[in-house]
Amino acid sequence: MKKIKTTYSPSFLTDYPTVDCENPDRIKFIHSGIKDVAEFIEPEPCTLSDLALCHSEELIETVSRRKEVFDTASLAAGGAIMAARIALVEPSFALVRPPGHHAGHDFNGGFCFFNNMAIALKDLLGHDMIENALIVDIDLHYGNGTYDIVRSDPRISFRNIDAHSRESFFSYLDEALKDAADYDILGCSLGFDTYIRDWGGLLNTGDYRRIGSSLASANPRFFSILEGGYYIADLGTNTRSFLKGVLEACS
Repeated sequence: MKKIKTTYSPSFLTDYPTVDCENPDRIKFIHSGIKDVAEFIEPEPCTLSDLALCHSEELIETVSRRKEVFDTASLAAGGAIMAARIALVEPSFALVRPPGHHAGHDFNGGFCFFNNMAIALKDLLGHDMIENALIVDIDLHYGNGTYDIVRSDPRISFRNIDAHSRESFFSYLDEALKDAADYDILGCSLGFDTYIRDWGGLLNTGDYRRIGSSLASANPRFFSILEGGYYIADLGTNTRSFLKGVLEACS
């Protein structure tokens, strides 16, 4: 059975200082739940030059003062870069931690330190691997850091799904993806906090299968990066459902 190449490292289980809800169990439960559909690949940390593609010297220096955080966040950005490069050939998933979409050029927050998605796409653009990119952020919370970094770059389009019902979520998603095939790559900031038992209270497990299928059908050069999702008991099940949808679209 075909599996989705998934960047992952046991180092993402590092219990670095952060808020209680963004804990290593998130990664542990997802890793356990997707073993039958994922082919795990160990990433390497990104470089300081990679970080500088998106972040100010001051922000990088501030994060570097907390070694465990810096090491784990740099590895997460490296996992995102690897996933984006894999996506030029086949869909991929970055099972990384910490998340990134609240990290802007010279600020961070929301449990995020470096912007994994923006770094990954700037890497592809900087190496002339793509000419343009589309980001669709389906996390419950607005990807303010991503927007801050890419808003002045005409090569990158950013679309955030801000829905207050299940029906409107899929309507907005369809609208966001209507021209996805016109881009060289599609990246999804993948949050599961829209789940019915999570903070968002919108979507069920089967809905994530539909989302995965819609995204991968919209552009075969597709990758996703883990963002939020805090109802830990069902995180593995929901992620597996999403990846099954991706696999179905690619079969």
